[in-house]
Amino acid sequence: MVAVRLAGFSHPLSRATAHVLFWLLVGGLLGALWWLWRGRKAPLRSAPVRVLQGVAAGLALALILVGTAWRAVTDLDDSPVCSSVPGEEWGSTEGDDGFTPTLYAQKLATWPETGLAMLYADATGTTVCRYAAAHYYVAVRTVARAGERSVNFGDVVLSPRFPTVPTEAGALAEHESRHRPQWAVATVLAGPAAFPIAYGVDDFFFPGARNHFERQAGLASGGYAWEGAGPVLGAPQVVVLVLMALALAAGALRLRRRRDRGPGRRHRRHPAP
Repeated sequence: MVAVRLAGFSHPLSRATAHVLFWLLVGGLLGALWWLWRGRKAPLRSAPVRVLQGVAAGLALALILVGTAWRAVTDLDDSPVCSSVPGEEWGSTEGDDGFTPTLYAQKLATWPETGLAMLYADATGTTVCRYAAAHYYVAVRTVARAGERSVNFGDVVLSPRFPTVPTEAGALAEHESRHRPQWAVATVLAGPAAFPIAYGVDDFFFPGARNHFERQAGLASGGYAWEGAGPVLGAPQVVVLVLMALALAAGALRLRRRRDRGPGRRHRRHPAP
């Protein structure tokens, strides 16, 4: 991490501050706390590992900076209000409670993710409209591809298709907008990648309508039918659970061996003959 240098001198506090800021951006509050607790005491890695760590850190920061910058220069308020094919608006301001501190916080927390989604929309020529009732944005592809699904990115949803019936379209946009606070909370706690990872893990064991995030956003408005609340334990899920159990057992065994050795035994001096 780059440290602040004054007259060729790099103060340890400046390096620590840079690390904390990096982990706040990439790993959220939990990432910063982890570095303060364990990360700054970690042993120096080998050169190849440090290179890989530097590349990964650079890519993560680059994505965050690009998303932040693109969201800053994109004026989404100029986007047209969402309407159906016949021209009937369904993204009107009806039910709009205005900008609240909570809404501001959600938009700020998901700023980089929204910027990356808007960059993709602009690059692919995707049409963007405003669902003003929730201060949310809908990006619909002009040509849908088979197998594509709607994907939420913070303050915007990228969708291959959207209902043409105004009531159905408004309900789906309202459902997607409820994923925004989920993104915001996950980003603050564990960084921008936290929500898609958590969603993917949840969807692996609780697919479709069983997904906790979808249930919280509203199944009916999202086009889901109730299937139950329990997990789906097929062969892939069982294999992953077994591998996780083996990894935890191996980690616990390694930690026990390390504690049994102890610093005293590792540095014990043999008596002279």
